[in-house]
Amino acid sequence: MSSSTPITQDSSSFKNVNIPVLISGAGPTGLFAAILLTKLNIPVRIIERHLEVSPLSKALVIHSRTMELFAQAGIIDRFLDLGSRLSDFHVYFGPKLMSVIPALDTKESHYNYGLFLEQCRTTWGLTEELKEIGVQIDRGWELMDTKVVEENNADGTTTSYVETKIRRAIIGDNIRVAESRILGAVEEDPEEANKGYEVEVIRSEYLIATDGGKSAVRHKLNIAFPGRTLDNNLIIFDGHVDSDVPFDAGITVINGANNRSMVSFPLPNGDIRFLLDNGFLTPEEHAALKPEELTMEVFEKLAGATVAPAKFKCLDQSWLTYYRVNERQAETFCVKQRVFLAGDASHVHSPAGGQGMNTGLQDSFNLTWKMALVIHGMAPKSILDSYEAERKPVADGIIKLSAKLLDMGLAQDFVRRTFKRIAATIAPYILPYINTNNPINMLFIRYHDNAINQRSKSQAHIEEDYQVGQRARDGNLGVIRRQDMGLAAQEGETVRLQQLLVGPGIFHILVFTSDLLLPAPSKNERSTSPPPAAIKGVETTDAIGLAKSIGEHLSAWRSKWSYKTRPQIVELTASTVPERTTPEVKSVSPTLSSDTACSASSLAAIPHPIRADKAFMVHTIASDCSLPSSLKNGESMVSTVASTDRLADNKAGEGKVYLDHQGCIHQKYGVVGKHGPGAIVVVRPDSYIGYRVLGAGPSAWKEVDQYLESILA
Repeated sequence: MSSSTPITQDSSSFKNVNIPVLISGAGPTGLFAAILLTKLNIPVRIIERHLEVSPLSKALVIHSRTMELFAQAGIIDRFLDLGSRLSDFHVYFGPKLMSVIPALDTKESHYNYGLFLEQCRTTWGLTEELKEIGVQIDRGWELMDTKVVEENNADGTTTSYVETKIRRAIIGDNIRVAESRILGAVEEDPEEANKGYEVEVIRSEYLIATDGGKSAVRHKLNIAFPGRTLDNNLIIFDGHVDSDVPFDAGITVINGANNRSMVSFPLPNGDIRFLLDNGFLTPEEHAALKPEELTMEVFEKLAGATVAPAKFKCLDQSWLTYYRVNERQAETFCVKQRVFLAGDASHVHSPAGGQGMNTGLQDSFNLTWKMALVIHGMAPKSILDSYEAERKPVADGIIKLSAKLLDMGLAQDFVRRTFKRIAATIAPYILPYINTNNPINMLFIRYHDNAINQRSKSQAHIEEDYQVGQRARDGNLGVIRRQDMGLAAQEGETVRLQQLLVGPGIFHILVFTSDLLLPAPSKNERSTSPPPAAIKGVETTDAIGLAKSIGEHLSAWRSKWSYKTRPQIVELTASTVPERTTPEVKSVSPTLSSDTACSASSLAAIPHPIRADKAFMVHTIASDCSLPSSLKNGESMVSTVASTDRLADNKAGEGKVYLDHQGCIHQKYGVVGKHGPGAIVVVRPDSYIGYRVLGAGPSAWKEVDQYLESILA
C-alpha cells in the first residue's frame, strides 16, 4: 500500500472513533507504550484510576535489554541519571559473608550492569518523558467496561472498533474500602455502594490494557488467567534497621540458620527493602491472614531469627505487607486484533530475577511499532498477530525462570543448601572467565520463525546463533571519511552499532560488505583465500553497484512506505482529539546522545527524531580484514573509488559506510569478514533480526524487497 493512500481497509473504523489508541493503566508499561506511539505520530489517551503515583515500589531494577530499548527510544539519559549501577550480590550464610557474585555483569551489552531504580521513580521518569512530548495522563479515571463492536456494512465488509466505559469519582478517588491489601492479588475488587461517578464512553481503534494483575480489561472480557498461587508466605518491609550485617552495601542474600531466606536492597531514600520468606501456609491460612496484625515488631522477630546471632533491630518502617506470589498467564494477549494485554495484565510471576516490569516494558516495544504501522496504513492488521505469537512464549519462559530462581533462593533442604554454599564459594572466581547467556539481563530472548521473522529460501540455513529472531548485537565501528578510510577503528572516531539503530518505528538495513569496498592488498600481501565470487550460489557486487543499489532501494522504500504526520492521523478520526490529552509540542532540535563518542560534524551517530518521518535507514559496514598493512598502520589513502567516497560522506542512515575493525561485527552476525560475499540484514524496529541474506548483489536486494513486501501493505 502506498504511503499516500488513505486508510480504507475493510476493518478500518476511523469514522467511528474519537481516539486511535486508548491505554488503560499508567504504570511503566502503559507509559512506555504511550511514549512510543506518540513518537510515531499516533494520538493516544492514557487513563489511570489512581490520582497519584504510589511511592511503594515492587520493581527495583532495569535490566540491560530494557536499557537498550530505552536508548533506541531516545529516553535513556534521564534514567541513567536517576538510577545507580548494580551488578554484585552479597551472599551470606547466617551472619557470615560467603562471597560477592557479579550476577548482573555481562559482556554482551554496552549496558553491562543492572540499573537500580525503584518502580515509582521509573514511573516518574516515564511520566516526565511523556509530558515533554505533549501528553498528560488522565488520572482518576478507571475502566468499568469494554467490548469490541463489530458492524456489518452495506458492501458486505465488517467495521470494528473498541467501545469503553470509564468513570471517575465525583468526590474523592476510585479506591474501594474493601480492596485487598495483599500485594500480588489478582482478584477483581468489589464495587462500593452509594458513591457518585462521572461516566464517559470512548470509542477507539485499539485498547492496550496495562492495568496490572487485577486487570479490569481482562476481567470484563472474560479472559482466563490460568496458573497457580504459591503457598509461600512472603513479607515485604521497607524501613531503617540497625544490624551487624551491612545491608546498605548492596543486594544482600541471607540464608539463615533457621532455614529461612531473606533478600535486601538498599533504597535511595536510605530505607532498606527486605523480602522475607516466612514458610508455607495453606490457602485457608493465607485467607485468614490479617494485614493489620503484621507489625514492625513481628517482622523484627522473624528477620532477627534469620540473621542470628547477628544483631537486627527495626528503627522505623515506611511499608510492611504480605506478598502472595501468583504465577499466571492470560489465555490470550489479544481480542479480535483490537484489544491487547501487556505487562502484569497478561502475565504475573514471582519477583525473583526482577523480570516483571522489564517484561512489560518490552511487551510495549514489541506491540507499538506494529500497531503504528497498521494505523499509518503501512502494514495489514495481520501483523498484530505476531505480538501474541512472540510475547506469549517469552512470558512463559519468564514465569518458569522466576519460579526456578525463587525455588532455589528459598530452598533450605540439606542438598540444595549445600549446593548453594558451594556455588556461592566458586562463582566469583569462574563467572568473569566464562561467556554464559545469563537469562536475567534479558539479552538472549529469541523470537522464532513467523510471518515477520523469515529465513532466506534461496540459501542454506546458517547457525542458529546468527539466525532471524535474534537481538541485533552491538559493537564498535570506525567512522570513515575519505581522508582516513584506512585507519583502524580505534585510531579514529568510533560509534557503537546500536547507536545507529535509533527508533522507534524504523527498519534498519545493515549492509555487510566484507572487504569488498577496501583497496586490494598489494602483490606481496595477497591472500590465497578464494575470492568472494567463488562462494557457490552467492552473488556479490562492487562499490559502484552497491552505492547504486542502496540509493535506489532506499528511495523506493521510503516512497512506498512512510509515516503520516500526526495531523493527518487526526483528520481520519470523526472528532478532534481532546486538547488536554495531546497538545501540540514545539519543534525541538534533537541533539546527539551523550554517550556518542563522535563529533556532530562527523554525522557518525543519528539524532533521535522528535516525531517519526522515515521508516527506513541503511548502514554499510566494511571489514578491514584484508586491508594492506601500510594502511592499517595509519597511512591515509590517496584516493578511493568515487562511489565509496560517496558512501563515506553520506549522512548516517543514508548508506554511510563504517569500518569494522578485524571484522568483529561481521563475525557477530555470522558474516565472513575476509574475502566474504557480504550480507544484508534487516533489523526490525524493535532491534531484532527479521531477515538476512548472504551477498550484497542484485539477487540479495531482490530478496529484501520480497521480505518487506510480504510484511508491509
